[in-house]
Amino acid sequence: MTDNLPDRQQEPDNPDADERMFHACFSILGEFVEQELGTTSQGYDKEQSRLYRGYRLHSANDRDKAAIDLWLWYRDDLPGETALCDRNIAAMTPDNPVDHEQILQNLKDQKLRDLINIRRQLWI
Repeated sequence: MTDNLPDRQQEPDNPDADERMFHACFSILGEFVEQELGTTSQGYDKEQSRLYRGYRLHSANDRDKAAIDLWLWYRDDLPGETALCDRNIAAMTPDNPVDHEQILQNLKDQKLRDLINIRRQLWI
């Protein structure tokens, strides 16, 4: 496993098995996106149509794009979503009983399902 991937240091000390599984799946996805698709220098490629969000596309279908989108969500958006959830939980009052933790878990479950849906196509 690559140690320089984001969020390895941000995982809780003793996360539950479901959280470890979630982070493990996205860490593997990160290795695929960063190492197999890889960024191009300065986002430049002779054939610009083969680039997506700074990464090279290896196929004409959308599986590489979906993988990149999921990885960037995990790497860039999830930390902010988690912080927002924590702030909302801290600010909860009896008048506002919204279960912010469940909303975040539902989002993570959906992103994991999205990853599972494309997993078999990534290494074809």
